[in-house]
Amino acid sequence: MPWLARHGIGREGVVSWTLERVRNAASCELLIREINAFIRRSYTRENTLVRRSYVYEYSKMETFAFALHCPGGRETSQLPGFSATEVPPALMTLSMEVADRLSLKCGRVLFNVGRYFEGCGAIMPHYDGELFDYDVDPGVSHVVRSGIRPREVAILTLRDGTRTGGTRLHDESGGIVAPPIQVGDLLRFDNLVYRHSVPSPESATTSVRDEAMGPPRWIRYTVGWRALDENCFDWQDGAPLRPLGLEAAIDLHQRFLRDRWPQQRAVDVARGTFPYPEAYS
Repeated sequence: MPWLARHGIGREGVVSWTLERVRNAASCELLIREINAFIRRSYTRENTLVRRSYVYEYSKMETFAFALHCPGGRETSQLPGFSATEVPPALMTLSMEVADRLSLKCGRVLFNVGRYFEGCGAIMPHYDGELFDYDVDPGVSHVVRSGIRPREVAILTLRDGTRTGGTRLHDESGGIVAPPIQVGDLLRFDNLVYRHSVPSPESATTSVRDEAMGPPRWIRYTVGWRALDENCFDWQDGAPLRPLGLEAAIDLHQRFLRDRWPQQRAVDVARGTFPYPEAYS
């Protein structure tokens, strides 16, 4: 499927979301295995303490996030993140492809994983970003007092056995878009225009599970990327977004790590499950 074959037009006639087929179904299942191995290896208390991995355990679904030095560069090399040699090759290759589509020339991306099982609940509409001072009440509110919001977000669907479908985009006027996402599709959208949400997953087929066999199989599996340093905005709810140059974004990260993170990290680590239990792929 060629780039921009499926797309949406936002304000002032600008393309505000796009879909592109970037992997076939077999490749997606292989990626799931590599990513699961990366989670087992890298989602640790030690990596969370230094903010290479992030605790996103706010809801019943399984969510993980990691800072990757992708595309990388000297300017941001001192900030926390996983280097190319620490990331599975297929995942790093894919991440570099996505970074190119997001027009990123340097810096880091936040790579996040969503593993959904039937009935794990909906994800409420929200903007993505690097959150410094915030409150998250799953299904109720998402308040950001201080953070960095990237211009664009990319989400790749690796598996979807639901009948409810995947990501919804919510514009500023209250309109909702449900892009026709299929397995292997990369959704890219304007994170300044759209909040996004996911309905509670409902299986497309009825199956009997043997609970003695362990955790239920994930019926939807997605991965996403967004810039941490480049093409970003200073974000405070209730205030206009302010464009950030790379140096200004780096300064905000460094100040957060120096002034706020030492007090906040104990709370984040306490919310995390380390090591995370094994589950079927």
